[in-house]
Amino acid sequence: MATTTDKEMSENLDKLRADIAALSATVKTLVSDTSGIQSTLKKKFDETTQQASSMGERIIKDATGMGNDALAAAAKQASSTIDEVEVKITKNPFASVLIALGVGFAVGLLNRR
Repeated sequence: MATTTDKEMSENLDKLRADIAALSATVKTLVSDTSGIQSTLKKKFDETTQQASSMGERIIKDATGMGNDALAAAAKQASSTIDEVEVKITKNPFASVLIALGVGFAVGLLNRR
């Protein structure tokens, strides 16, 4: 004959088995959810990396274009300035020679020190 203690132990054992089964189901759900979260995070990371790479390429392309434009503008300005100096030298050769002598003298004095 089963005593009351045996019945209680049997009931407690059944409750423990049910709790363990419930915990196992919860752990399976958590593992599944974690796997889904990792997959989603990896996908988002990959998308963000691709967007950052694309943006970097666009920035480099724009900067290169701006640098080329600035270089072309500087070359144009230098050419224009050289043309102006040539015209002024042609119009006033005597003044140009005196200015060149003065600049040469000044540079010579600076180099002495």
